[in-house]
Parts: sequence; C-alpha cells; structure tokens
Amino acid sequence: MAAAPAVRRLAREMGIDLHQVSASGPGGRVTAEDLNRFAAGGGAAAPGEPAPGGGPGMAWTGGGIPFFDVEPMPDFAQWGEVEREPLRSIRRKVAHKMTTSMILIPHVAHMDEADVTDIEAYRLREKERLAGREGTSPTLLAFVAKAVAEGLKVARAFNASLDPFREEIVYKKYINIGIAVDTGRGLIVPVVRDVDKKSVLEISADIRALAERARAGTIEVAELRGGTFTITNVGPLGGTALLATINYPEVAILAMGRVQEKPVVRNGQIVIRSILPLSLAFDHRVADGADAARFVTTMMAQLADPLSWLAGKA
Repeated sequence: MAAAPAVRRLAREMGIDLHQVSASGPGGRVTAEDLNRFAAGGGAAAPGEPAPGGGPGMAWTGGGIPFFDVEPMPDFAQWGEVEREPLRSIRRKVAHKMTTSMILIPHVAHMDEADVTDIEAYRLREKERLAGREGTSPTLLAFVAKAVAEGLKVARAFNASLDPFREEIVYKKYINIGIAVDTGRGLIVPVVRDVDKKSVLEISADIRALAERARAGTIEVAELRGGTFTITNVGPLGGTALLATINYPEVAILAMGRVQEKPVVRNGQIVIRSILPLSLAFDHRVADGADAARFVTTMMAQLADPLSWLAGKA
C-alpha cells in the first residue's frame, strides 16, 4: 500500500496494517487522516470530498499532528459590518502553496548585509549614459540573481528539492531563478532560465520582459515552471528585512530589502556605503547554517566586487 514515510511511521506507532486501510490520498496513497478514521472505526473519504470534521462550522484536525487543530471561524459580523470575497484564481493557488510550504518545510533564516556601492555607482553611470538612447541599464535585481547563481555553485544544497516519498535529495544541474512579481491578481513567480550562463544585461532584459507579461496577464504557464531558487525583492516598497516563505518544492528563497546609505568601517575609517539587506530562508532538512553562511558569503563577495561581470560580461 502506497504511503509517505511519515504516514508509515505513524501507522507503526498506531499498530495499524496499512493494507487494511482505505486510501483517499492522491495516487491511492494512505494519508494520516485515513489512519485516524480507521482507528476510529470510520470509512475513508471519497476522492475530492473533505475528511470528516472538515465541514463548515466544524474544527478540522491536523492528521495526527499533536496539538494541531484548526478551530472554526467565529461569526465576525456579530461585532460589526464585514465584506466577504471568494478566494479565487492566483490568490487561491498562492494560499494552497504557501500553506503546503509552511507545514512541510522547517524554515530557518540567515540574514546579512551586502555592500552594493560599486554596483549602484555603475548603474547610475549607465542610466545617465543611456538617457534618451536605445538600451536599458542593468538592474540591481539582475546583479543579485547573478550572485545567487555563483552562490548556488558553492552551496548546491540550495539548488535542490527534497523528495519525501523516496527520501532523496534531488540536486539540479541547471540554475533557473524565479523572480516574485507583484501583480493586481496576486503574486506570480516567472522563471529566468540558465542564469549562470547569461550576462547581467541579459538577465535584466529577461526579468523586465517576464514581469511585464506577468502584470499584463499574458505570461505562459511554462514560464512559471522549472524554477530551482526564488528571489523576492521588497526593497522598492520599503522594509529592511523579510522572512519569505519558501516556494515549494524548492528549498530556499532570498529576500532583498531596501538599499540604504549607512556608515561602515573600511580600513579603519568610517565611510558611507550603499548597503543591501539580505534574508535567506531555507529548508533545514537539506541544509545547515554553515551551508547558508557559505552561500551568502559567496554572494556578498560577488556583489561587493562586480568588476568580473563588468569586464565584458555584463
């Protein structure tokens, strides 16, 4: 009988033979809810139907997870006027995916600050040089994406996925970076492919084109799939730090904060530098703090000294 490793362990603890349990999960898999119903003497829920206890106005139990119970919603209208809006389309998909991510993945965060003074100076020069002319200057997001690609070469655990059914880590030998885009319909994550093989200018052009199509609602489904790592940039909207939710089934996401000029010590002198806050959220099942430190340190070194990209590669 097919079942996830965690469900098999639960069955052993409960003394239940999986072959005697009616399965209601995807692909005929036995779920924790099926075990609970079997233990209580109940039947399996039909495919597509909610499990017992999950109906309107009733509490839903968390499939054998201790202390995990979702209580029913109160009648908010008893305290004042309310307005209800159905959870539709992209927002509904985001809700499902984020819930899956937060329940399945033990999130850990590593935070640091990158010196992007030289990058910002270069971008400003390019913007002035191209004013009124054909061409676009590279974005900071593109530089960060390029730095992420370099970091993933050092810490390949962050360019992987965990297969819980086979209990295997799947390492990807390609680097496709998803870029979170805020649209009127919700958050969309188009994917820039082969970032490690592209220049910063090419990455900038890809990000602009994908973001435009995402906001216009013309992006193709294929352009939203195949990502291996995600970047979300809240800097333009404000905020110094963000602990983002991992884009399941990926294992890490990088959040960019707002670039600010700050006094820092360089060679014993206090100087003003452009500082970018970075927050890396990662899956502690596949990576440890040391992996995160190596990854972010590699990124920061790339961002602090972009000359290797600007010498014919940008």
